[in-house]
Amino acid sequence: MHCFVGITVGHRPLVNLKGYLIGNAITGERVDFLSRIPFAHGMGIISDELYELTMKYCEGQDYDYPTTTECAENLDVVKNFLSEIEIPYILESKCPPDFEPKAIRGYRRSIQLYTGEKLIVPPVPDVDCREYIYYLIYYWANNDFVRNALHVQKGTVNGWQRCNNDLDYTREIESSVAYQFNLTSSGYRALVYSGDHDAVVPFLGTQAWIRSLNFPVVDDWHSWSVDGQVAGYTRSYSNNLTFATVKGAGHTAPEYKPKECLAMLQRWISHSPL
Repeated sequence: MHCFVGITVGHRPLVNLKGYLIGNAITGERVDFLSRIPFAHGMGIISDELYELTMKYCEGQDYDYPTTTECAENLDVVKNFLSEIEIPYILESKCPPDFEPKAIRGYRRSIQLYTGEKLIVPPVPDVDCREYIYYLIYYWANNDFVRNALHVQKGTVNGWQRCNNDLDYTREIESSVAYQFNLTSSGYRALVYSGDHDAVVPFLGTQAWIRSLNFPVVDDWHSWSVDGQVAGYTRSYSNNLTFATVKGAGHTAPEYKPKECLAMLQRWISHSPL
C-alpha cells in the first residue's frame, strides 16, 4: 500500500508496480476466523449438531469473547476438536506436544501462538513431523558458509529466524479489505489464493471478504489443472481480481504444493488463464 501511495504522489525512484498476490491472507476481518467453524464442519471435524448449536448460540458474537454461557460452552468443544489436529494443514499428523504451539485459546491469538513458537531454535521434533525441516533450517541458515554464500555481511544481522518480530512494526490497521478494494479498483492485478486444507485462515473466510468487495464475476467457478490433474478451483472478478484454491495445500500453500503453486504463479504473471 505504501508503494501505491508513493506512486500516486510521484515519489522517486518510481516502482513499476503491476499487481500483487497473497496467500491464505489474514485481513483482520472477523470472518477470517469465524469461518473456522463452517470449515471444521465441512471437513467432518465437528458434528452437524455441534455446528448448528454453535451457529445458533454464537450468532453475532465475538468468538474470542462470547457473551453467553451457551456460546462459550459450544466454542470450547469446537476448540478442543481443533486442538487435536494440525490446523495449518489438517491432513498432517499432530506434532509432538513438546514442539507444537500452546493450546489454542483464542481464534485471533492462534496465529500469534503458531508463529511465536518459531521465533527461537525449536527443540528437536520427530523426523516425521514437518517442523523437523524448520529445525534443520535454523542450522543451515545460520551456518557461516551459507551466510557467506548469501553475502550476509558479518555483524549486520543477528541469527536467522523464521519470523522476526524484532522489527519496528506497529499494528494499527484493523482490516486490510479496504486496501484490497482500493488497489484493485486502481488497476492493479491481484491473485488471492488459499490452500484448501488450512484451518488457520480457511478459504471460506477469504471467499467471504472477496464477496464483500461486490465485484462482478467475470469467469465463474471452475477447476484449474497441472499435468492433467485438478490442482484447485478458481474464479475471476472485475478489476483484475482472481481467487484460486490450491487442492491439498495447507496454510503456506507453496510449501505443500510447490509445483502447482509455481504453475499458478507463472500463468497469472503472464496473463494466461489458470
